[in-house]
Amino acid sequence: MRYKEFNRNKVLDHCISLFWKNGFNSSSINEIVSITGVNRFSLYKEFGNKEGILYSALELYNDRYFSENLNVLNQKKDLRETLMEFFASLLSETRAHSPGWFIIHIGTELADSDPKVKLTLENFLQELEENFLSILQLHDETKSNRLFFARHLIGLFCSSMCFCVIQSHKERLAHVSNGINIILRKNKEYVAHAE
Repeated sequence: MRYKEFNRNKVLDHCISLFWKNGFNSSSINEIVSITGVNRFSLYKEFGNKEGILYSALELYNDRYFSENLNVLNQKKDLRETLMEFFASLLSETRAHSPGWFIIHIGTELADSDPKVKLTLENFLQELEENFLSILQLHDETKSNRLFFARHLIGLFCSSMCFCVIQSHKERLAHVSNGINIILRKNKEYVAHAE
């Protein structure tokens, strides 16, 4: 059988859509062949197996869809406004899959059974935490409470990505806004208690 050339990223985009819709375990190679138009031999030659497709899709998703949103955190604006803008960019209604949803979705399904997915999810969340720590430093948050604050923002991120499945866009934004308000208030209480 001859190897069929194809646009790798376009194939992975189709797979991201399929895995998002059906989950990884419920998506078959036949469905991947059908939605991508690429034969099984070519897919296996390029990616090795179905898991190889998933790992490449996670990498592309992180590089293409999530990294661009991290730039929002580098703005020197009001902290609440910056956080709200960052979360709003992740919860965009205009994309088929807003950044973050796919990684959390796949992580929820596979992190307990697939060490590579677990590591990808941990690295993803660590990168996000580092970016939260950086913005908190820009806003003169003391070192003692930065980690406390960043971990709560990670929790808000994970919950808001999970709620994307069941909430409307308006409800998601309200969830994030309320979460940011609570975290900011709790952060002030933590600082006051630590002093």
